[in-house]
Amino acid sequence: MPSASSRPPSRDTRVLVTVNALPLAVGVLISCSTSLGEISVYGRLTLGIAWALVQLAVLIGGTWWYEYRAASSFEPTSATAASRSAGGAW
Repeated sequence: MPSASSRPPSRDTRVLVTVNALPLAVGVLISCSTSLGEISVYGRLTLGIAWALVQLAVLIGGTWWYEYRAASSFEPTSATAASRSAGGAW
């Protein structure tokens, strides 16, 4: 049986990395230009700070989604668990 480190990443892992890599890449591009990051969005809120907040929200939301999917994929459903304990086939 292959170890956990030798298995290819799951689809959920690829989605999490992709969803978080895109805002990070845009954030790096914004940080390369100080004039771009200083654009006022609303009052004293600049584009750089607004993008950092969006990136933080995507990170927190993506991590919550990934943890939810990971936890639910390893827990057997009640019908499956009941049939296994009763010795029935699924």
